[in-house]
Amino acid sequence: MPSSLSLAKIISRIDKNLYSIIGEDLSVLKKIKSFVIESGGKRIRPLTHYLFCELVGYKGKDWVDVGAVAELIHAASLLHDDVVDHAVVRRGKPTVGARFGNKTAILAGDFLLACGIQRLNLLEDKRLMSVFSGVLRDLSVSELIQMEWEKNPKITLKIYDSVIYGKTASLFGACTMSAGVLAKRSEKEIVSLADFGVRLGKLFQKKDDCLDYFTDSKESGKEFLKDFKNGLFTYPILVLREKANGKEKKEIHSLFAKEERTSSDDAKILSMLETKQIQKILDDEFEKEKTYFLKFLSGYNNSEAKSLLITQIEKLT
Repeated sequence: MPSSLSLAKIISRIDKNLYSIIGEDLSVLKKIKSFVIESGGKRIRPLTHYLFCELVGYKGKDWVDVGAVAELIHAASLLHDDVVDHAVVRRGKPTVGARFGNKTAILAGDFLLACGIQRLNLLEDKRLMSVFSGVLRDLSVSELIQMEWEKNPKITLKIYDSVIYGKTASLFGACTMSAGVLAKRSEKEIVSLADFGVRLGKLFQKKDDCLDYFTDSKESGKEFLKDFKNGLFTYPILVLREKANGKEKKEIHSLFAKEERTSSDDAKILSMLETKQIQKILDDEFEKEKTYFLKFLSGYNNSEAKSLLITQIEKLT
């Protein structure tokens, strides 16, 4: 593994590996290959995998393939998500669907998954194959649940949790768990590594949901109140509903039942969130998760990787 923990160098190596993994059998695939890799992204999942490999003392080279597979699964899920959501822009650029058509986007997503699984198979590790095939199953299930429930006022926190588990947390869990698998750690430690990743992934998604209501567009890079305008029941709203009385719940449901929400509706939902102190409630919840993460990491020797993980957790929470 590289001796330097320069995140830029690690990302560069991951990107080079992505180029080598993704085939170019057709001219359109060559275009999509460049489009996917060069479109940006922080490579959070493969970086998490790499840092955990460092944390648990893995000295081999397979981390770069496992990390790339995680990124390919993530990229494929975004291609599929954009089609389902009828999205035309991602990270300020046209989506693959907008540029090449939705059919091409879906097939390109399938192709990325096939490339990733093919490379993973070359590692000849049944445990890793089982871990990541489970992620694919979780993704598919969560997308179906999300389509059924995201605009349904009867959605519960339990249902929401099952959605974010499959949509985000399962892959994070695979990234941390697979580090333990590569390092041949004990089964008990592998399970605890997986739990860490799953909890990190859930926190990541919840924090992303919170950006919609508590962070302006300039800071977040996302359209303010976009989820609200789309009528989506995300985490802050579900927590708000839990804290609301009967009359307030009816008011929340009436806002989300509208075909379109106005600026006065925006002001009303923000006022309700403020009155019920939802941001503080969520900040307190995230602080508790931070305590768990830091306690977990305290069980490992001090290292650059550990310091970087702590820094990333501090930023997230």
